[in-house]
Amino acid sequence: MSDSDSEEIEYQYSDDSDSEAEETAAPQEDSGDEGKEENKEDKEKALKTPKSKHTDANPNAPPTGGSRTSQSPHSDFGSPSCTNPDLPRLVPSSSLKSEMQTILSEIIEMLSIPEEAAGALMRSFKWNKEKLIASYFDDPERTLEKAGVLKRVRAIEDRMESAPNTPRTPKRSSPRATTRSTSKICPPAEESKGEGAFLTCKICCDDELTLPEMFSMPCSHNFCTDCWRGFLSNKISEGPACVYSLCPEAGCTEIVSGEEVKSMCPDKMSEWEKYELRSFVDLNKNTRWCPGTDCTMVAITKTGSGEVYCGCGTGFCVKCGEEPHTPVVCKDLSLWLEKCQNESETANWILANTKKCPKCATRIEKNQGCNHMVCQQCKYEFCWICCQPWEDHGANTGGYYKCNKFAADKNSDDQSDAAKAQRELDRYLHYYQRYHAHAQAQKFAKKQLEQTEQRMVQLQDGNTNTSWIDVQFLKTATEQLVECRRLLKYTYTFAYYLDPDDKTGKKERFEHHQEMLEKFTENLSELSEQSLDKMDRTSVVNMTRVVDRFVKNIIKYVEDGMEIDD
Repeated sequence: MSDSDSEEIEYQYSDDSDSEAEETAAPQEDSGDEGKEENKEDKEKALKTPKSKHTDANPNAPPTGGSRTSQSPHSDFGSPSCTNPDLPRLVPSSSLKSEMQTILSEIIEMLSIPEEAAGALMRSFKWNKEKLIASYFDDPERTLEKAGVLKRVRAIEDRMESAPNTPRTPKRSSPRATTRSTSKICPPAEESKGEGAFLTCKICCDDELTLPEMFSMPCSHNFCTDCWRGFLSNKISEGPACVYSLCPEAGCTEIVSGEEVKSMCPDKMSEWEKYELRSFVDLNKNTRWCPGTDCTMVAITKTGSGEVYCGCGTGFCVKCGEEPHTPVVCKDLSLWLEKCQNESETANWILANTKKCPKCATRIEKNQGCNHMVCQQCKYEFCWICCQPWEDHGANTGGYYKCNKFAADKNSDDQSDAAKAQRELDRYLHYYQRYHAHAQAQKFAKKQLEQTEQRMVQLQDGNTNTSWIDVQFLKTATEQLVECRRLLKYTYTFAYYLDPDDKTGKKERFEHHQEMLEKFTENLSELSEQSLDKMDRTSVVNMTRVVDRFVKNIIKYVEDGMEIDD
């Protein structure tokens, strides 16, 4: 509102109040000019009085009932802070419609097309807005025809042009301004016929149908309403593919939209919208369903990548759907999993579920996560990974966990195909064996986590002065152990795809970070698996903090391009 407008309103308000005062004073001759003067003063005082209730308090304080800075609407679902919009966020499935509508509103406003056409176009381009806009402005006719909405858009444009005093591109007051009602279907090819003329349905061949008994899409292919209902009901019953259904006319490429479903099968509209939302998530590279059992949360990101942890306890990669696999990228993980699947028979033949004790040859089953094995028969201590004496894995031997590094046979000069294949198999088995060992240890740690609460109760009962908070360290340590096993598992996938002949020192420094994390993870595993009467709370807490530091170090090293630490 301009200043002149506000002045005019105040002037009119003053006149009205004066006239009201005069009318009130007229029948009351006793009040006279004194009452009129008081009435004016009261109104002027009311005009000058601010609306805020905090007139005698801090002038910077918000008014009562005013808005506050609200938290993220999905903060309960573990979504990251909104300060970084590039981070993935989790939303419930009930919010998908508004998320989808936000994207569609941008396309509707930019291209001036009806809502149903915008949805079909976005599905055609897998919800890639940039590709759609580039294709549309390059060749709009071809883009609309490919998506099956050319005639739908042209019908709306023709109707707008033919309507008197109607602009070609109307101003939309909201994202929902282009509603289904603006795309009302009329069979123009049949409108010229008289009311008494009969029409024929090409599906049921009924030739005594009147115009109100027929229905058509913008392509003007008429069918009776009963056949339309049967057709749409059958398509929707087929499942998610119904959103790609075409006109029943043979050879017609015009796509069916929710407009036809709402007109012919309103009782099926909820199912149709459900499949529309499902296609929105399935086709969109920036969205992914949470893979947790019976979980309906959806991860949304602007970059198409990232790792999220849902409130149901499931962590996953938005790009590939696998569990979080830092530091290995999705492409290398896919190659690795395919390789493991193809060569699993060879690997499983070499990697048995049990191993012989290197000293007494007694079969030993690994039933915990720690790789420090003690033979129950001869009490010999050895490493489950390399079967070497455990005493050789100490700091006195030049490094705690040296069996994480692959040492190729440098003395072999055989360059035959068979020899090369054997060396490649040995290299693969080296990394697969350790990948598999940490995967198994991760399962043991998860199983241990399920039993942690029971152990916490026992630990609290065993110490009369111990509260529930005092025994939380055990759960924290076990959760950290699960995370370390997962990370270590994928470090071997990452290391497998590094250059074996690297001369820059990047691979060597990465193996150092890997070695240190592995060393302290084994220490934490041993401490957490001790019996409760021997468990030292201080040692477990300190080791948990140390392990967490090494986890962050190796992740940061990879994220920084494996450059030399400053």
